[in-house]
Amino acid sequence: MRTAFKGLMAALFLSLPMMASAQESAQDRASVLILDASGSMWSQLDDGTSRIEVARDVLSDFLAARDPAQPLGVIAYGHTRKGDCTDIEVLAPVGRQDPAGLGARLRTLNPRGKTPLADALQLAASQIPVNSEEADIVLITDGLETCGGNVCAVASGLAAMGIPVRAHVVGFGLTKTEMAQIACVADTTGGLVLSTQSGTELADALIRTTAPVVADGLPADQATLNLTIRADSAGRPDRVQFSAENLATGAMSPLGTLDFTQAAALRVDLIASDYRIIADAGEMGHGEIVVPVAAGDSRTVYVPFQGLLPTLDMPAPTGAFRVGVNALLPYRVRQEGLATGGGDFILSLLPLDAATTTDRRSDYASQDSTLGGHVGAFRAPPEPGDYLLTFSRNAELPIDAVMKAFVVTFVERPDVTLTAPPAVEPEAEIPVTIAGGMGSDDWLEIRLNDQRVSWDNTVPLAEFFDNRYGPAKPLLAPTQPGEYELVYIFGGLDDAHQVATRLPLTVGTVPSFDEDARATGADTNTPAPTPQPAEAGRCDDDTGCGMGEDAPHPGSGVVQVVIAADGAEGQPIDWTLIPIGREGEPPIASGAAIAGPWTTALDEGIWGVNGLADGATYFGQITVSASGPVSFAIPRDRAVDMATDIEPPLSEDIGFTCDDAVQCSFEDPEAQIIGVIPAGWVTDVPTREAYVAGGDRGLVRMSFFNPDAPENTVILNPRQWLAMNGPCLEVQPGLLCHFEPASAETLAAFDMLKLLLRDTAPRNLPGPAEAMATIISDLAKEDPNAARAMEALMGAAAAGGNGAMPDMGYALGTLATEASPTASSYMPGEVLRRCSLKAACPFEQPNVQIAGILPPSWSVEVMTRRPDGTVSTWFTDKDPAGNAKRIGLNQSGGDSCVATRVGTLCAFTPYIATDEIGLIASTLVQGSAADLRNAIADKVDAPKPITNPAALDALLSQLEGN
Repeated sequence: MRTAFKGLMAALFLSLPMMASAQESAQDRASVLILDASGSMWSQLDDGTSRIEVARDVLSDFLAARDPAQPLGVIAYGHTRKGDCTDIEVLAPVGRQDPAGLGARLRTLNPRGKTPLADALQLAASQIPVNSEEADIVLITDGLETCGGNVCAVASGLAAMGIPVRAHVVGFGLTKTEMAQIACVADTTGGLVLSTQSGTELADALIRTTAPVVADGLPADQATLNLTIRADSAGRPDRVQFSAENLATGAMSPLGTLDFTQAAALRVDLIASDYRIIADAGEMGHGEIVVPVAAGDSRTVYVPFQGLLPTLDMPAPTGAFRVGVNALLPYRVRQEGLATGGGDFILSLLPLDAATTTDRRSDYASQDSTLGGHVGAFRAPPEPGDYLLTFSRNAELPIDAVMKAFVVTFVERPDVTLTAPPAVEPEAEIPVTIAGGMGSDDWLEIRLNDQRVSWDNTVPLAEFFDNRYGPAKPLLAPTQPGEYELVYIFGGLDDAHQVATRLPLTVGTVPSFDEDARATGADTNTPAPTPQPAEAGRCDDDTGCGMGEDAPHPGSGVVQVVIAADGAEGQPIDWTLIPIGREGEPPIASGAAIAGPWTTALDEGIWGVNGLADGATYFGQITVSASGPVSFAIPRDRAVDMATDIEPPLSEDIGFTCDDAVQCSFEDPEAQIIGVIPAGWVTDVPTREAYVAGGDRGLVRMSFFNPDAPENTVILNPRQWLAMNGPCLEVQPGLLCHFEPASAETLAAFDMLKLLLRDTAPRNLPGPAEAMATIISDLAKEDPNAARAMEALMGAAAAGGNGAMPDMGYALGTLATEASPTASSYMPGEVLRRCSLKAACPFEQPNVQIAGILPPSWSVEVMTRRPDGTVSTWFTDKDPAGNAKRIGLNQSGGDSCVATRVGTLCAFTPYIATDEIGLIASTLVQGSAADLRNAIADKVDAPKPITNPAALDALLSQLEGN
């Protein structure tokens, strides 16, 4: 979701090329956009967002919201070659444009070159059709001419073209002096000059330049308003419903819904009066404004809008941080707000008496605000002391308006305390809590005789908590019984000073202890076990939590909640609560039908809620957390005729059913989705999201489930999905997910759906037969066996009532034995090693005897050995714009392949730099860290990014643990 200012950027383009009246022919005017994609566009604005990201969003909003009848052309420069002044490309000639296709093309631009403003402006002028009566050129740039051209002279030529050509300049991060040097472009042609230093300023500038829409032929007592919102720092929703209260009569009137993916404002006609204009987006936000409306008015009204901020679980840091070391702060987003972009929220480090989030700020860092667990990171100050740490929207805010604020302490060497069980089984996960330290390069490890046991028993702190890559990486006990130590290591220090604290750990048969945990002190030389008090009771009674009358203790991880049926009006309901994503945790039942709200105590997490009443069922999903809501209204599911025991008609929420003994085929022409339904299962109504502002095609969302066992559910493109819910797989229509633990029925359905679901948009299908033939042809390229199975299925369906439907589960299982080579599909796996953002790092996996070096910020997943003896894995990263980068070792498919000592390395995505794949390829060795050192020392394909022998020696010493 875009931030508030990004949604408003389209207003500039809507106003510039669309000021004509409704009677004006769309073909009489043309617009050409020029996008600066030179290397400097990766620079950041003051709010932490890169200039290229802001520019992409400007154009994406424009493409989604503009009138498609207006001819448009797009030009970019500096995106192909470094140092080449001729690197200018017409991305789209002037004409009608496909928003999705052009938007996708713009998002592939990778800034790298120079800034030939004059030549780009001249090329834009040449693109204007000869039959145009007027034209607009919009130049988006973050720099001045670097190729010797004269933009002022070109602008003079535009003024003499014989038709009105207005050239508008949008500057990003330019000084007043720099803006003055290119203002001649707009001054000469009658265009606009917009100088901005941040996204917010840009949004304000665009609002000031919005022109009112001319209304023709209104009745004498009426006015036309164009309604939109002025979003606050929380962001802008996708859709807003407008209504108006006539203050003179008290009448309330609905005005309509504004969909920002389709338009920038909602045009309404009102009778002259004073109105309260209300903008409502449900839980996403609300706003209102009182405006006088006079007869004949024609203007744009901006309704101040207060949007939804995310709901956070962000515990206060325990213990001190280390001076001069990047610090970590784990947190969880329980509910997303409107803004979920990479730079929408920040951690700011401030003096204790700061008045705002920018007041003498020593540092700030962008943080993730998407649903799930994250590890916040920020730069520590160089000097010890107490500081104020705030989490807030990326804007200047008063301290009392931030979402979280903590007083944090930084010292030269903080005390670190570990709490863990005294004994664990071999290879068991070791639960550990940490107080103090929390440096981004710190790690936990298991030692025997003061030597690291293995990298398998080591976890970097940044991976020890749930993060953007997935669930936390557990610390595993060694495979052999014995007496070990759990050790906390300060990263970046030598061997003599790196141990912060240590804790004895017995690996073997776990004895029965009354006290099952103890803590370490800061003494790094001798064990310092401290008995811990037994865990406080979770509830006041002896029946266990969840039986209706319990009162949980604070901090116990249990929350008292109220469950009620929406609209039940006192009807007795028998409730069952099912824990989702927590294996082994039993369901909780009310035990009897309860009339009215049911108060119970639940563990924090996600719960499925089922209510059974006489003639009705209630079903929903809730998220329980100490900081979240505690009252939940569960909606009615569908009617049940208990008296006659006759299955009722399907409700409007049910899309397709399969009552056959084997699976059924289905097709939804409106949502443009085709596939199969497991036997006995049903689906909800498939829906396709509207084209998003970025120009990307909306996804089809639907659920498949067994109505007799709702826990057997598979979801296509869920709106919000926690990693703890269960796994997801990238399939042709998007993301397919199922809950864990999963039954054999769910897994069988999942395996069938992942192969046979197909999104048929944007094809205009003349008929199911032709559409299915195309789908089967496409599927054959990915999996010939699945294509043959689907062809058999559809052939039987075409045979009508006389043809028996084949069992697809059996067919797929049989054909799986005839496997044919296909391109490797990617499903994220467990991360073996992840580098920091600033430095390359080594990796080693002893059980397959592979070692190598990763580029900065890259990750390598745990490697597997195949039956043919080859070792396969994936290397992953993201570029500054968030685009995925993926390299496969011994994976089928890919391009730009490189031979290495351990197999073939291929790129599976764009955006991968030659140096990145080169470093991985040149350092991969069959063996250990010593083999890697020898290979590089012998100058066998020495990696170019590492040329300093001392740096290389230090890097390899990390791997060897010396």
